[in-house]
Parts: sequence; structure tokens; C-alpha cells
Amino acid sequence: MALFFCRYLSTKLLARLFFPSAGKARTRLAKLAKKGYIINRTMYIVQPKSWDERVSPQGVWHLTKAGFESVAETLGVEETYATRPLLPERARHYVRAAEVYAATRDHLDAQLGPYPEWEWRHEKRVFYAGEYENAPYLHKPDAHIIFRGHTFILERQTAESKIGPKKIYEKVADHKRYVELRLKAPAEVLFAFDEDDSPVIGQAERAGEQYGIRVVGGDVAHIADYLENSAARLS
Repeated sequence: MALFFCRYLSTKLLARLFFPSAGKARTRLAKLAKKGYIINRTMYIVQPKSWDERVSPQGVWHLTKAGFESVAETLGVEETYATRPLLPERARHYVRAAEVYAATRDHLDAQLGPYPEWEWRHEKRVFYAGEYENAPYLHKPDAHIIFRGHTFILERQTAESKIGPKKIYEKVADHKRYVELRLKAPAEVLFAFDEDDSPVIGQAERAGEQYGIRVVGGDVAHIADYLENSAARLS
């Protein structure tokens, strides 16, 4: 079910979510793969920039068609399975976004209850292409976290993203437009960076002030804490 929500998860994240150790995770995942529910590829989660930074690649898992259809039937969701796997660069970004899911899932389950009390919708599920004043615009965040009628629009900004202030302002403007024209419900924008002292955090929050939408920035742990506190507040 976690793979259904997140689309791609690493062995490390799955171990954190469900197993007492990485060894137990690998054993159980191998059994599920043998049954034909899941499949994995090996890739770098953080792309090394030099030989000195090179670490071991990790297993990254996604559902097979049989696994996907089994979960969709259990949840009562009608959705078509994506037969073509994403290239490593895109799959890796799903995993990095899912770091927020792994950090906050247990807390939100405890505060709100499991799905459908709260929902994680990955990038493909929340993508929207629209038009405003005869000009096209895209809503393409990394995920939506939804509970109590409130939507948190997640942007996972890794070091590889190399995003600057101009792009930050563009993203916030696009999200504000989407909220006003399409979502029409309470929403906030969350920027999850690799470090809690990223200089771009202030730029993101100022962009929110300029466009009239709440923006919160910080590292993954900070964003997970904010979601937990928001669940308590909105409950």
C-alpha cells in the first residue's frame, strides 16, 4: 500500500517504515518479489558528484501490475497501472520526496488514523495542466498531503535540484494560481530541503508572503514535525 501511495520507495525507507532491520526488510521484500507483487532496480538515491562521495547504490521498489491491481481493489480506487517504469533520475526523485512520507506516516496515522483519514498523493496523481488568461500553466509539485479538508503542496528540493530564488517564486505563484482556480480549498506549500539552514528557505517563505499563500520551509524532519503539528491543530 505504501508503494501504491508513493510509487517508488527504497529498501532503506521500507525498512524504516515496516521492519526491525534492513536484513529483515530485504528478506521479506525478496519474498514479495518472488510472489510477483513488487519489483526492484538498483540505483543511486543521491547522485554522487565525485568518486569520494560515491556510496553503495540502493534497491528501489515499485509495484508490478498484479501488486498494483491488488492494492487498488483493496482501496476501491480506479486507476490504470503505468506499464513503463520511470528512468532512474525521475524514480530517484520520487524516493527523495517519499522521505517526507516515511518521516511523518506514523505520526499522522497516530493523530488522524490511517488512510483514508489522510492521504499522500504522489507527483503523477497531482499533476495538472491548465490555462489562465489564455496562457498555459502547470501544477507539478512532488506530492500532496491531504487531511481534514486541507491540502499541503510538497516541493522536495534536493541539492541536485540547484533551484534558485527565481524558480522558487515561479513555483509558489503557480501553486497559488492552482489553489485559487482549481483546488478552491485551504492549502499551504511545503518546501523540504536537505538542510534546515538552506538560504533558499527564506526566499520560499517571502514568496508565500508576496503571493498570499502560507509557505513553510525546512529540512525533512522539520516538515514532518510541521505536518504532525498541523494534524493536531486541524483535529
